[in-house]
Amino acid sequence: MAGARPEKLRVSDIKSRLLNVAQSSLYRLTLSVPTAVRSKVSDLTDLDLDNISLSCSEANLPGSSLATHDITNDYQGVTERMAYRRIYDDVLGLTFYVDRNYNTIKLFERWIDYISGITDPTVYKSPYTNQRVSYPTFYKSDIFLSKFEKDHFSNESTLPKVTFDYTFVKAFPRDITAIPLSYEQGQILKCNVSFSFIRYVVEDKTENLLITF
Repeated sequence: MAGARPEKLRVSDIKSRLLNVAQSSLYRLTLSVPTAVRSKVSDLTDLDLDNISLSCSEANLPGSSLATHDITNDYQGVTERMAYRRIYDDVLGLTFYVDRNYNTIKLFERWIDYISGITDPTVYKSPYTNQRVSYPTFYKSDIFLSKFEKDHFSNESTLPKVTFDYTFVKAFPRDITAIPLSYEQGQILKCNVSFSFIRYVVEDKTENLLITF
């Protein structure tokens, strides 16, 4: 098939094609905290998981790649690459605003406490205290992220309402990034958490089509 030939486009054509783009600021995260981990935060009476999910100010959606094998003997002077496996990025980076009660930090700290087998943090002030890591089934859960556009709830828009739903299978917080404090001009305190997961699945709910594995 030959390439497209040059053609004259009107400004209205360019606008309709190029200005109808997705916005990066319209998404919603849903944290699913395992039952065993919920017991670690049961004393936090003012903990609201919906508020913490809503306070996710940044989300770095992971990607994937194909592992390939080089074939050099089939054609002279040609190296072919054949895919044999899909490789998923193993980290989901999330940034949260921290509320005045520090429930965001408390949730992820206690989640990691449970994973590492810490039942009483005061005991671990001793340098000689050991620990036993919890079984993965009890600290992993699916995390969901929906990507939509600003006219999603509008009945006036003639454009299709597309929602991309990401499911991160068997996720858990792997690390909490250091939170800098300073005497300089005050800023909103943020908590960066990296989640590990098995794979991600993307579903197009508009077309009801499963896009990714």
